[in-house]
Amino acid sequence: MKLPSVSLGTAVAAATVGIAFAVVVIGSISVSMSNQDRVIMGVQSNGTTLAGMTKKEVHTFFEKTAQSKLNHKAAILTYQNRSWEIQAKDINLQANIDDATEAAYQVGRSSSLPVNLLIQLKCAMFGTKIDLTGRYDENLLEQKLQQVQKEIHSDPVNASAQLLANGSIKKTAAVIGLTLDIDPVKASLDPQLKALALTIRTPLSPAEEPPFVTDDDLASIDGVLGSYTTRFSPGDRGDNIGLAASQLQGALVRSQSTLSFNSIVGHRTRSAGYKNAGVIVNGEPAIDVGGGVCQVSSTLYNAILLAGMKPTERSNHALPSSYVPRGRDATVADDLLDLVFQNPLPHPVYLRVANTGSSLTIYVLGTRADLAGKTITLVTGGSYAHPSLYRVWKENGQIVDREFMHTDSYS
Repeated sequence: MKLPSVSLGTAVAAATVGIAFAVVVIGSISVSMSNQDRVIMGVQSNGTTLAGMTKKEVHTFFEKTAQSKLNHKAAILTYQNRSWEIQAKDINLQANIDDATEAAYQVGRSSSLPVNLLIQLKCAMFGTKIDLTGRYDENLLEQKLQQVQKEIHSDPVNASAQLLANGSIKKTAAVIGLTLDIDPVKASLDPQLKALALTIRTPLSPAEEPPFVTDDDLASIDGVLGSYTTRFSPGDRGDNIGLAASQLQGALVRSQSTLSFNSIVGHRTRSAGYKNAGVIVNGEPAIDVGGGVCQVSSTLYNAILLAGMKPTERSNHALPSSYVPRGRDATVADDLLDLVFQNPLPHPVYLRVANTGSSLTIYVLGTRADLAGKTITLVTGGSYAHPSLYRVWKENGQIVDREFMHTDSYS
């Protein structure tokens, strides 16, 4: 019988495959035998080979590596010229030595024999890296970051203008507030701490919070546009006047914006510090919490009229007030009656309050050029029960406008 012929090329290919297979098998057996009870060839950590080490020797290696890493500061946080250090002990940062040791030793041992042989051969040819990782107490890190957050935090401070005795104005610059969100900081530190990539240097970026009154708001303010003074007796009523007036201190009204007395001063309640004093209710004298606050709103009303402001909401009392001329009072009541005015001038105006304990003066500071050299006086006409108020504008001593404001009716 005649056997089929086999080409020379096919025979050579078959022989090559057979030899390669034999090399793989023999190599794997050789590698496996040489790695018995020791870390296999090709395993390394941080540039150091672990091949041939016993498990105990690998453990000792990682202990020394951990000690070297943990001797460094865990993190340094910086903001401008300030810095905060976090030590490893501060957050109970530790190395996972046992895990790294076990991982190194188990390479090429954790599967079936054929698979292990292949893994060992591949490791011998290409190598395998074992990383030493870490763990830490997240609550301790949170506490450290909260402390940093507290030290960085600052509330914004409004720019201010102070009227001096000689009539000049002293300005104090605004301060921008700072707020640090620690969640992104934690998210950034976490993988680096777990990788023991010490020391971690992290620049902080707190958010800036601008104040309501900026330096630019006060830049053009150069004088008093209008002011008014009323007098009172010390006591509970005087205390209410002082408390309400203090809320107006430093109030800014930008061009075309409005100011609401009730919004600025707030509710007149005992919890806010107000006391019982004389008020007018339904046209009759009475005692109620917050008595005297209407003197503050009336003082403000006269001051803003003399400063060229535009009243948009105002009510008179049922009876004339003793502290201002008839027709020039402005009553207020929580959630019911308000005094509101608009600033029609090109630049902001700024309120200053002076309280001597027996007299209250409210100044409206602004840019004198906005009044274009005009002066303002208030004139009352009509009857005692029905007075009419006019705002008279003068320029170079001559009347240029006589502006009707309102006619009141008193009981």
